[in-house]
Amino acid sequence: MKFMSFKKHNSAEILERIETYINESDCKEMGIDISCLNIFDASKILLVTSALHYSKYPEGKLKCKVQSEGIKNLIAGFSTRNLEIV
Repeated sequence: MKFMSFKKHNSAEILERIETYINESDCKEMGIDISCLNIFDASKILLVTSALHYSKYPEGKLKCKVQSEGIKNLIAGFSTRNLEIV
């Protein structure tokens, strides 16, 4: 699986790019590398992207590379069945 990666640290631009990709592409299984973001911006991106991807592909899978495994603790209370942090 190829991961979308980002050089920018602007979470709004990253989210916009991911949302456009989900809407315009056939991406039942998708990977994103947001390891360039801090833990709070990455959490926001993960939760919103998970919801967007799930609404289009309920049986799909979203794999995400992040800077810290500690992000799992921040998003643990949310339903993110389609999300896998690698």
